[in-house]
Amino acid sequence: MTWYAAVLFSHIVGALFLFAGLALEWLAVSNSRRSLDRDQAHLWIRLFRSAPKFYVPAIVVVFFSGRYLASKVGWDQSWILAALAGLVAICLIWLIFSLPRVRGIEKIASDNPSEFSAALRQCLNNPVLLASVRVRVALVFGILLLMVTKTDSSLSLIIMAGSVGVGTLMAASCWWRPAIKPHRRPTTLRFDERE
Repeated sequence: MTWYAAVLFSHIVGALFLFAGLALEWLAVSNSRRSLDRDQAHLWIRLFRSAPKFYVPAIVVVFFSGRYLASKVGWDQSWILAALAGLVAICLIWLIFSLPRVRGIEKIASDNPSEFSAALRQCLNNPVLLASVRVRVALVFGILLLMVTKTDSSLSLIIMAGSVGVGTLMAASCWWRPAIKPHRRPTTLRFDERE
């Protein structure tokens, strides 16, 4: 196997781990909003904390392997610059919108480990968390489309603008339905044994 093939393989694996981490985050954020009690909430919070362990190293691998691959193809290709801009946007969205809120959730959960407080529920229902992951997923799909099509400058901009638009529409629905109502546990009927 050549060095180029090894780097290309690592680039693809990094992209898969990026998708896996974002999927875990989306799952954790969506289900934490439905939590009925402290145990359920803490389960989803733990899963939410584990998601960056997948996609932060994946972004590093994708960046450095992509840098090598781009040096072989040529940096003058528009789709490469558009994909790089999308990757930077994904990192900035996570750092600005998700990370501070996740730290706030962790602090509230660790301060009151034995109760499911109103403050914790309010933080979990924050629509910015779900909106952030939806926009980042849309950007990743835009980058993937750029990598497959290898388009010129105008089409690359259209693809990235389209992915931002789709992500924004998906994010806007978080405010249209700001809080997902938790599933209610089924009630059990009790009969009097004397009847």
